[in-house]
Amino acid sequence: MARVAGPTSRIHPGGRHAETVRAAAAPAGLPQVASGITWGMLGLLVAQLAQWAVIVLLSRLGTPEMVGQYALGLAVSAPVILLAGLALRTVQVTDTGRLFGFDDYLRLRLSGMGLALLLIGVVAAVIGSGHAVVVMLVGIAKALDAVGDIYCGLFQRHERMRPIGISMICNGLLTVVAMVSLLVLTESIGWAVVGSVIGSLAGSIGYCAWAAKPLRAAGPTAAEAAGETGQAPPPDRPAVLRRMARLAVVAAPLGFASGLVSLSGNLPRYYVGHLLGAAALGIFAALAYIVLAANILFAAISQLLLPRLTRLSAAGELAAFTRLTLRLVLGTLACGAVAVAAVTAAGPVVVRLVYGAPYGGQATVLTLLTVAAVLSGAVYFLGTALSALRRFGSQLTASLVMVAVAGIGGYLLVPRFGLVGAAWSVVITIGGDSLLKALMLKRALAK
Repeated sequence: MARVAGPTSRIHPGGRHAETVRAAAAPAGLPQVASGITWGMLGLLVAQLAQWAVIVLLSRLGTPEMVGQYALGLAVSAPVILLAGLALRTVQVTDTGRLFGFDDYLRLRLSGMGLALLLIGVVAAVIGSGHAVVVMLVGIAKALDAVGDIYCGLFQRHERMRPIGISMICNGLLTVVAMVSLLVLTESIGWAVVGSVIGSLAGSIGYCAWAAKPLRAAGPTAAEAAGETGQAPPPDRPAVLRRMARLAVVAAPLGFASGLVSLSGNLPRYYVGHLLGAAALGIFAALAYIVLAANILFAAISQLLLPRLTRLSAAGELAAFTRLTLRLVLGTLACGAVAVAAVTAAGPVVVRLVYGAPYGGQATVLTLLTVAAVLSGAVYFLGTALSALRRFGSQLTASLVMVAVAGIGGYLLVPRFGLVGAAWSVVITIGGDSLLKALMLKRALAK
């Protein structure tokens, strides 16, 4: 794929549009960066608390079976949404050559989500009427979040984290309020999940589309980003489709890798739900929230650090690149060791107090899942480093291996050891993923 000129020389170098693009692409000052990090972390904190509150309130106001149905919806929709989403936000942020415009990313994401919802609908129909509605509604909510993710990529490219934080806060708070209100009014998990759709529609789509208007007006058009013309032409469907196809080819390895990572993480839940029932799945999902929370945290931090790692890679500053990645991984493991010790000591009491009596007696499961959560931090940071180096194919290879490991581990361990076996399969899978990506990163840096 031929690279085109950078944004400052692409269109009318001395013109007003070029100055606008230069201003948008200029690095933010330190106060703006600090404010952006604050907003990003605040949004992340609220989003995590909201996710946790949903699980806790479903456990307290509903039943383990309701938690299990909600968890099944997440387990079915997450791999499909990630696979169809093609990890476009990561590709968008690391596209330093501006090979594609925002409209290209948005169109491809919308197309992918349409296909994802069709597939989720087929899976929901196969699962049966008892769970189909919940699975479909969770899929719709996650598809809306995925569309909003492209707008967040636009904000991130311009190092404007405040809109991302506000979007996460709106989505999280509205989801909790709407889900709890509908659950209390209807005592139905199906109606409760409608609240998640409401939160995603308002926070991920409504707010993000409104906040992105100034950036979209200032930035180049999709055709200009592709180097096809210096002026905005009338819509050209063949050209649009060609750009979407080229973008899909670029993003496919990382997108498939993301979908497979989610699939490997959810395989233990499939085994638990199939072999042990919805109630056992609800208990496992509630305890496994610690892994989900860790993933949300590490994913958000990784997105904050991705532009910096990308700049270091593009500038050839590999020593600084390596030091930053190493500090992230080792710091995560050191803090994680403390967290594992704390959960081992206080976990059983906390579980009974927070989730209730049906969730007690699973101390070993909680400890193992905490270990997995710590290891997931290493996986995210190593994966972010590989993405900054544009090593998307390497991550696809690692994901294929991990799906096999998760499938075999769940098949052998869940029938024999129940929830403890499921937790062990998660630990083995994430631990193997971190080791494999570390070796891949070492090889990439050596080259």
